[in-house]
Amino acid sequence: MSYSFKKLSSPLRNRTVLVYAKKHLDLYHTVLKLSWLEFNILFVIIFTLINSLFGVLYWLSPSSIGGMDDHSYLNYFFFSVQTLATIGYGGMFPQTLYGHILVTIEAMVGLLSLGLFAAVAFSRLSLPRSLIAFSDKAVISVHNGKPTLMIRLANNRSNSVIDARISLSIFKQEMTLEGANMMRIYDLKLVRSTSPMLLLTWLVMHPIDEYSPLYGLNENDLINQEATLIATVTGLDETLSQTIHAKTTYHSRNIHWNMRFKDLFKVHDKTKTQYIDLSELHSTENL
Repeated sequence: MSYSFKKLSSPLRNRTVLVYAKKHLDLYHTVLKLSWLEFNILFVIIFTLINSLFGVLYWLSPSSIGGMDDHSYLNYFFFSVQTLATIGYGGMFPQTLYGHILVTIEAMVGLLSLGLFAAVAFSRLSLPRSLIAFSDKAVISVHNGKPTLMIRLANNRSNSVIDARISLSIFKQEMTLEGANMMRIYDLKLVRSTSPMLLLTWLVMHPIDEYSPLYGLNENDLINQEATLIATVTGLDETLSQTIHAKTTYHSRNIHWNMRFKDLFKVHDKTKTQYIDLSELHSTENL
């Protein structure tokens, strides 16, 4: 275990903070977080390095491998590729004890390394991923005669999310009685925090009443308090029967006052049937 200074992007502010943190190396978790492009590049690099190393070991004893037209390094490298991938064309072959020992070691390395990469690739493919789309802004407008904070989300998959649950929290700076600044976290009470089946869209609402941490605040107050909304969604993917997670963040400048979301339900001009236009997920209008 080692200690190091790490620059972390804070979800609560639009700036970088310096954190003195313990540095734990979790190789499996790190590989799982790689993009597919990074994962494939890592595979190519390791595959090339292994074959380059064994190519050098074969090349150090030119007579160890038979069936070669010449003893250039590239021939030993490609023999290593055939051995590691268990191809075995038959044109080149080990002919000394040294060569047989290297082939045996490389065969074990190949079986282990390729098996590990295949297992990690399967784990990456089997990870449950949500396709929950959140509105890129939150709005505060009057709803049923009461100021209400609202965000909107949609399920971009054709299946549904069973027993979907959402929580909405606000982080904001407050001054204690002793004059110290501290970041406080408040859970916001929602009109409906669960949905038995999230198939299409969900308008999430928090009434700003006298029990709300937003009661009596205005737009400038939220900006001065560096307020940030955190929305998290969990549910069960009906196809995979696995729990999925999704989250998003709204900074104070992404909270729009005296605006409302545009209606997603439209009527087709010709057929007169109703449909949902998800391209309007982020669209708002003035009251």
